Amino acid sequence: MDVRFFPRICHKFRPLLPPLSVLVTALCVGSPLAINIDAVMSPFGITTLLIIIGFHFSSFVAGYFFSGLIFNKALDVKALQRTLSFETGMQSSLLALALANRFFQDPLVGVPSAISVVIMSLMGFSLVMLWDKKKATIP
Repeated sequence: MDVRFFPRICHKFRPLLPPLSVLVTALCVGSPLAINIDAVMSPFGITTLLIIIGFHFSSFVAGYFFSGLIFNKALDVKALQRTLSFETGMQSSLLALALANRFFQDPLVGVPSAISVVIMSLMGFSLVMLWDKKKATIP
């Protein structure tokens, strides 16, 4: 919603949107994980989890590192690095989950993307909290 056109309506709904987003994401992710809990808790699930952690970790690091190399002369290079790192690491796992559920009959196909949504969110949130803490401690 554009605040310029409907400021009163937007300001009333704005506080509700983050919790609504978390609820919808949890519902989308919870179903494939609950249906396939045995696969998630098996060696397949653990291996998938480790691969996904490595993927998102390397995406965050690569986004930060390579943007620093390429844009090292930018005025606010740290902000640019953080933004590109966050955008690179936060891949659209929820879209992958929706596509897997739509085009494949086997419910097990959605498990990797459901795990990825959880890991991506936890890693992204942790990174933002870390950077916010660093920003707050800089005099």
